[in-house]
Amino acid sequence: MEAHTLHRRLGALLAGIGIAICIVVATSLILPRQDVYDDSMDYGYVYSGAKSSSVDFIHANLTDETLLVLGSSEFSTPARLVPQIPAKTFGTHNYGARFMLVGEAFDQSLWDTIALGALAKEGLPKDKVALIVGLGMFTDGGLDASTFSTRFSYTLYREFCSNPRIPRDVVAKAQDRLSEQGIDETTVRSAAPQNPLDIIDGMVIGGIDDLRLRSQLNETRAAGIPLAAGPVQTPDWAELHAQALRDAQRLSTNNDWGIEDDFYASQLEPALESLKDARADETYTDTPEYDDLELFLTVCDSCGIKPLVVIEPVLGKYYDHIGISLETRSAAYQHIRSIVQSHPTAQLADFSDHEYDKHFLFDIVHFGWTGWIDAEKSLYEFATEGK
Repeated sequence: MEAHTLHRRLGALLAGIGIAICIVVATSLILPRQDVYDDSMDYGYVYSGAKSSSVDFIHANLTDETLLVLGSSEFSTPARLVPQIPAKTFGTHNYGARFMLVGEAFDQSLWDTIALGALAKEGLPKDKVALIVGLGMFTDGGLDASTFSTRFSYTLYREFCSNPRIPRDVVAKAQDRLSEQGIDETTVRSAAPQNPLDIIDGMVIGGIDDLRLRSQLNETRAAGIPLAAGPVQTPDWAELHAQALRDAQRLSTNNDWGIEDDFYASQLEPALESLKDARADETYTDTPEYDDLELFLTVCDSCGIKPLVVIEPVLGKYYDHIGISLETRSAAYQHIRSIVQSHPTAQLADFSDHEYDKHFLFDIVHFGWTGWIDAEKSLYEFATEGK
């Protein structure tokens, strides 16, 4: 880079920093820090992108009983449709285990890898993490760059890059994937700076992201639920499962698919004819997602974190209808299993054999009434093993 070009860019960046510092100072007088929270409330079950991107807020709300659970859109299911979601099963009962649900729709294994590396920098309770994956993450072509960019978190990425337990070649692999997903070079370089300009870029980008999170976390704080009180109980899984079936029978009455009434009537039934064999060319093989899952487990190994990978099934009857065969799906599930099983400390909670179980899902891809109970049982046993 020529000297005058370098000087011009440096001057512009310094001016930008001056403006950013003024904004940060002014805003700091109004917005609370990221780690501020109400200790009478539980925020682990709040579906929030700000929470999921704030290392400080998450760590402030972790306890010795908390299991970090990384996932995606399954965390957005409302209790009015599925009363068995974690916010109701665990958020309102003291079962001696709490879950910190982190993730939103379109968060896949690359995002999870960066989030884990960021959160593991300061350690995790019992050095454990759970990850929920489903076939929708492994479709041919992978997640498009425009969608990924809406979920990218600079704060998580910066902490990931500065975690000394993650080997530099692993950081480099994540950086390459971020570039492939459309994250600009300035942002990618700034969190692992190689020169003073990278450092300046990182200060500006980080300051802006801090302001964004601090403003959005106010909404997260307002959505917390009172901490479950009373003596520690043991979940009655048989009764919870029985209640799940009762709720499913009440909420799934207009179809023989075993899914929620409104979803069937408004989303599925009107499209069935046009969807017949519409995805017959799907293979679940032409995707970078398997390598991203491998990268996630490698970060677990590097940070001394023991993972539980929960495999969420799809609705078999629907996927048969759209032309993705059981053979194709089974091969994808097996690929996921083989990756997990190649890591000695990793555990599996594999629900792929529930594709044809009524009421296991409430739509075509998300845990439903009995599905959440079974998943929660696996999470609870993992969180409390050795107690």
